[in-house]
Amino acid sequence: MFPPTSRSAPHPVPTPDGTAVPGAGTGRGRLDGFADPATRLLLCSDGLTTPLLEAWVGAGVSVREMSTRLVRADEAPTESVELLAADPGEVLLERRSVLASSAGVDLSRNVVLARCGLTDAVERCLTDGSATIGRLLREAGTGHRRTIVEAGLGSWGGEPAAFKTYVLWHGDQPLATVTELFNPEVVPAALRSVPALAGRS
Repeated sequence: MFPPTSRSAPHPVPTPDGTAVPGAGTGRGRLDGFADPATRLLLCSDGLTTPLLEAWVGAGVSVREMSTRLVRADEAPTESVELLAADPGEVLLERRSVLASSAGVDLSRNVVLARCGLTDAVERCLTDGSATIGRLLREAGTGHRRTIVEAGLGSWGGEPAAFKTYVLWHGDQPLATVTELFNPEVVPAALRSVPALAGRS
């Protein structure tokens, strides 16, 4: 499902299915570049993604596929390691997952790179594939704030797809970087025309 990732990826965590489309990146201007207002809302939201996707498709959303592995910080994407303030020899947890609707349609492919050992409850949430991380953390009573650090275009099976990357915080400590790549057949990734963008004040 997931191709190999590279340390030279342009995002804090490599997108789950390919590399960035040239010209994609961070900032309000990039979010405004998406033609669909619902896509812009999804990308700029710093709340739980799952309820937004459930409202979008009008059905439940669950984890269809999940895998985890341990990686050394010096083997992980440099941008992620810097965001996590991890030491070069520190062991990090990588979680990859696919969220799907109750109809079996893949909605997002996600990559999480997290620090280990902050608390047992958090680590159980990160390695539990029975639900999304956000819901597991909420149910465990360990709510975490999020800071969006990047949004733009990635690739879903060769097709341009919207993505966002954010940092999950454990108090004042960065816990994880999360990249969510959205199925363009569900979440439109079309961009506005250049003249339309140029006309915005």
